[in-house]
Amino acid sequence: MNQAGRTSAAIELLETISNVREPADIVISEYFRRRRYAGSGDRRFIRNLVYNSLRHMGFLKWQLKENGADTTNSRNLMIANIMANNPSELESIFCDNRFSAGALSNEEVELTQRLKSQNKVNDVPQWAKLNCPEWLLEKFISNFPDTYKNELEALNVSAPIDLRVNELKSSRELVQAYLEDDGYLFTPTPLSLLGLRSSIWSPLLNTKSYRDGLFQIQDEGSQMIACAVNARPGEKIADLCAGAGGKSLALAAIMKNEGQIIAADISSSRLNRIKPRIKRAGINIINTAPFDASALAQAIDPLDRVLIDAPCSGTGTWRRHPEARWRLNSEQLENYVKVQADLLRDGAKLVRPGGWVIYATCSLLKDENEDQVGAFLNNHQEFTRLPVKEYLDDHQLMLTGLDGESNLSLSPARSNTDGVFVAVFEKASK
Repeated sequence: MNQAGRTSAAIELLETISNVREPADIVISEYFRRRRYAGSGDRRFIRNLVYNSLRHMGFLKWQLKENGADTTNSRNLMIANIMANNPSELESIFCDNRFSAGALSNEEVELTQRLKSQNKVNDVPQWAKLNCPEWLLEKFISNFPDTYKNELEALNVSAPIDLRVNELKSSRELVQAYLEDDGYLFTPTPLSLLGLRSSIWSPLLNTKSYRDGLFQIQDEGSQMIACAVNARPGEKIADLCAGAGGKSLALAAIMKNEGQIIAADISSSRLNRIKPRIKRAGINIINTAPFDASALAQAIDPLDRVLIDAPCSGTGTWRRHPEARWRLNSEQLENYVKVQADLLRDGAKLVRPGGWVIYATCSLLKDENEDQVGAFLNNHQEFTRLPVKEYLDDHQLMLTGLDGESNLSLSPARSNTDGVFVAVFEKASK
């Protein structure tokens, strides 16, 4: 494919992403699944062009609105993106080539002239520069008064590719060597003792190492959530909101495949995605349960550990899901906060005396993190907070990996991971 054809494909993908609720990575994967003729170079170029547009969507939409153009038109967005980055290539991209998106209309030519003049203007509003909805920018300023620019700028760059090695089947050194033999260079992650990292996207699902269950693709921050559970072989653990089971798989490996893990989620379809992963990883201690936490409490005996990886705003994952920031609104955030509080209440009923509740989010907002911790402790006097640094020292957590109360607190700006928050609560022994 030439550049005109690749850009046409990117415009089509932007249009689809704007009209569906699925994450952009799923939309892109499905797009290429139906177009196997696209080579790896084409896929990489198109993927990068789509994500570049999504990561600068605030600025692009502000530009278009200032010039009276349709901000929902994917073609307009791509024109603005190219004008901001490679204006000299515009005519060769929008041409009469049969694979291109078509030549520029007179109206679009006029738009390019206005954009050319505007790109020299410096009075871009802060929300557009930082690619953050205005109402959320206020929260970031409040949460990070001295460093909010750093936090938001870090959310606008590409995330690395992180893997978690399945220690039931291999070691980090061996998997690193196997991938190098396949032409993929990975280095150890700084925090997770089982993580590998690359800055380059690669088709890893085609490797023998993946098919043999030697690793899972998982951000280092998510790996650290599993580490914070401090699970032991033989224990009984519930992973609430398990989804596709990434953390259940990590916990099973930490537990050396000894004990019991209940992977619970109200969505049967999400839980079904874990079954082939369990088989590939060689794990036999995970049982799926399509129930919510309240129903689960009526069906099982008290547990040693309960992990609540709660539904949240996902602000800490914007590097991987840049489109998500424009789909979130204040009403949804309020609903997440309510669901999180309910999950903490119900999760507390599942744990035995002396057991732990581990609360985690991939959010950077205090509403979903520190405020939830305070509310939970106020309403549950039988629980006390445990400092995670007391048992995560082996992971070389930097000072920036902990907050003032020694909760785990990671972000792209501070730790080059997804945004992750973890608080651990211990129930009083009788």
